[in-house]
Amino acid sequence: MNAKWDLVTFEQAMRSTGRESIDAYGEHVNPVEAHLLRFIGVDRRYTRAEGMYLHDDQGGSCLDFTAGYGALVLGHNPPEVLDAVRQAQALPSVLLVGVNPLMGALGANLAKLLPGNLSVVSFGSGGAEAVEFALKTARAATGRAGLVGCELSYHGQSFGAISVCGGAMHRDAAGPLLPRCETVPFGDLDALERALQREDAAAFIVEPIQGEGGVRVPPPGYLKGAQELCRRHGTLLVLDEIQTGFGRTGVLFACGREGVVPDIITLSKALGAGVVPVSVSVTTPGVWKRAFGTRERFDMTISTFGGNPAACAAALKTIEIVLRDDLAGRAAALVRHARARLEGLRARHPQVLSIRGEGLLLGVQFAPQHLPGGHATEDYTGLVISRLLNTHGILTSYCDLDPSVLRFEPPLVVTKEQIDAAVDAIDEVLGHGVGGLALSLGKTLVERAVGHAG
Repeated sequence: MNAKWDLVTFEQAMRSTGRESIDAYGEHVNPVEAHLLRFIGVDRRYTRAEGMYLHDDQGGSCLDFTAGYGALVLGHNPPEVLDAVRQAQALPSVLLVGVNPLMGALGANLAKLLPGNLSVVSFGSGGAEAVEFALKTARAATGRAGLVGCELSYHGQSFGAISVCGGAMHRDAAGPLLPRCETVPFGDLDALERALQREDAAAFIVEPIQGEGGVRVPPPGYLKGAQELCRRHGTLLVLDEIQTGFGRTGVLFACGREGVVPDIITLSKALGAGVVPVSVSVTTPGVWKRAFGTRERFDMTISTFGGNPAACAAALKTIEIVLRDDLAGRAAALVRHARARLEGLRARHPQVLSIRGEGLLLGVQFAPQHLPGGHATEDYTGLVISRLLNTHGILTSYCDLDPSVLRFEPPLVVTKEQIDAAVDAIDEVLGHGVGGLALSLGKTLVERAVGHAG
């Protein structure tokens, strides 16, 4: 290695301190995020992760109630998935002329588990890529250009995905985006019908439960009604189950609650258990044939790293474990206990407006808080997050498009006792006023500064 470059080696990076890690991240990756993490005192340097627990370089540990926003369905570093990935690494890591045997096997398994005739899979590496495949498939299959999404929806950060997102904070900075895109209120079938009546929409894309939008559940019958409207007007229904899929909501796929069969479904996050990034857009043979079934178009769904052996191995083993251990049933059983405990918070603390969600995709919604200096509601939620982590060892986050909602989204391997510990911690934290939480944060920051100086 040329000494003048003074590059950071892998070994040096693994030995880096918390201060070195956050400084490098702030300088070279995301300065604003690094500042926010420092500001609320959650800029820990984690050195090991296992199951429900994260361990830091100061000897501390915490329970992870974010689960990678749904990715860590089996907790951190599940041994069976890691072992499957290691075995798959004997295969060619990238093979674009030839067939990776794990891709077909994973596709076959998904076809057996998904509703209807969803059986042809396009592979990607992240959720946004799956959304891009879905939108491209819809346009190519229908010959239409229009795309309809929902207000406060979130589908990823690529251009097509942002174009159908419902948060202005994501759309406005990157515009102009894809033309012929619009959003309608989530849960409003009348608004959806008005948008589809022009019969120029290739797809309506919707989350069964909005995640970043604040863990919002639509009215009963909404997805079924959307399916009927799409079929009536020749629009393809795309269900984004990237966060809700594989047991998170108490059923294997959230669309199963109403017997909805979409034309396209997107999956990611939990599909690879957070071990290897993997995503899929799955459609019917008929839709795929109309979109890509010619020699000129068949390779429009190919992605260099999509469906690589490590990703497929992680997905195959994850699906096996989710079914074997009935994690969807586990989530359905645990939510009754979790909801009862969380509703108790609403009875005791007036700042808790509602408990939202299904299964182990839950949110605690706070009323607007008045902080000194006119700071926004997310700053109050940040104070709650800080005390939960630094006093109680519970890692949480808020929903990006609705910061008034605190995520309660643990891995599906969480125990009833761990749920109780998290709810008890939230109970204690909410017992402090805004001033008390601000003082707690100040104390944490001082202690961390003294520790770094020492």
